[in-house]
Amino acid sequence: MKKALLILSVILLITSCASKRYVKKAVKFEEAGLYEDAAEYYYQAVLKKDSNVDGKLGLRKTGQMTLDRKLADFTQAYKQADYKKAVYNYLEAEKYYNKVTSVRVELDFPEYHKEYYEEAKSDYLNKKYADGVDKLNREDFAEALIVFEEIKKIDAEYKDAKELYVTAKYEPMYRDAAQYLETGLYRTAYYTYQSIIRGAGTYKQSVPLKDEAQEKGTITILVSDLSYSGYKMRETAGSVTSNLKGQLSRLDNPFLKIIDPSSLDVNIYENGQMNMQAANLAGIKAVLTGTVTDVKAINGRLVKSEKRGYLKIVTKSKDKEGKEITHVKYNKTSYLEYKQRNRAELDLNYKLVSTEDNSVMLSDALNLSDSDRIHYATFGGDKKKLIPGYWKYKSKKSSEDVQKDNKSDIRKLQNLLKADKTIESASALLNGLIGKSVKEVTTKIHKYNPEK
Repeated sequence: MKKALLILSVILLITSCASKRYVKKAVKFEEAGLYEDAAEYYYQAVLKKDSNVDGKLGLRKTGQMTLDRKLADFTQAYKQADYKKAVYNYLEAEKYYNKVTSVRVELDFPEYHKEYYEEAKSDYLNKKYADGVDKLNREDFAEALIVFEEIKKIDAEYKDAKELYVTAKYEPMYRDAAQYLETGLYRTAYYTYQSIIRGAGTYKQSVPLKDEAQEKGTITILVSDLSYSGYKMRETAGSVTSNLKGQLSRLDNPFLKIIDPSSLDVNIYENGQMNMQAANLAGIKAVLTGTVTDVKAINGRLVKSEKRGYLKIVTKSKDKEGKEITHVKYNKTSYLEYKQRNRAELDLNYKLVSTEDNSVMLSDALNLSDSDRIHYATFGGDKKKLIPGYWKYKSKKSSEDVQKDNKSDIRKLQNLLKADKTIESASALLNGLIGKSVKEVTTKIHKYNPEK
């Protein structure tokens, strides 16, 4: 609680200091006769700290001067019958008035300006509206859209500008969509109608035409059981097929529909082979087939090897003068190292074939592999004192004996002593490859677009 109060106090102090700085800057601008700049700094000061009295008084004075100038610009444009300029000058003045009053500083905005504005707006929008209607009649949709966008910004409820804006914006898209639908670009038509519906609701016949485009563009796919080149691959092929059907069925794709053979009322097989013509007549547009050509799942042997090293024993003593002496002794010892590598491989090919003309719509060959390995060490003694090295005889010295008492080699050995001793099985690796293969096939089919 105390910490929160402290943080709050710091924030308040910072904002208060910032508010005072803005007032100082505002005063300098005001003294220089730059009232609009001064008003902005006074506004920032009040925005930072609402209770800044100097800021509010300064904003009331310079803000009113700024607003008066903007209203003078409006009045001049109005008197000169420049109604476009008058409209935008008034809107700018109104925006500024609302900005200042939002920080609870009142300004004087004479009501009669509103009457002049309504007169100027009426004249200006009447002419713009007539121009927009003329452009629409000439089917100059792009220019008409610019006109009605402007009218909407000035007065969103002006006549039927909203409806005409919709026509100017979406009629070209509607015509394009109709052309796409007519020329067989069903997906393009679908997404165009979808954009129209999202922006304009039920514009003309967009909803039923979008449904028509979806129906005509949908590919109904029958997923055949994957074949296999060896009996040992049967289980893997079945797993790939099962997962593939599930993943494809869950795709959020408006143009894909997965057919289960059991749902068909007709027999599409002839002498064990699929009759593509019969499948096409049954409403199937494509058949996904494939073959698992190779499967390997090999658990490697855990290889154990004895390694020679030393226990580093450090002791301390004092000489006759009382100085500390460090003694290092290396005791020969041994530890064990273990290594193992498991691996898996999966090769398969697939293709998506049209039932209409037996053409290959999509095909690929996947060659996937993965492996996992472990390499660690064990030692029954004090691991912190163990260092790597080599010795020829345990009971006597040899010129071949070596102690690798350096940071790099010791760190490597310590890492082996701490290394993970678990390894992923070959069957788990294979399951991962099955999932990866299914994902790759599913992604390719999901992204397939016959219109590109």
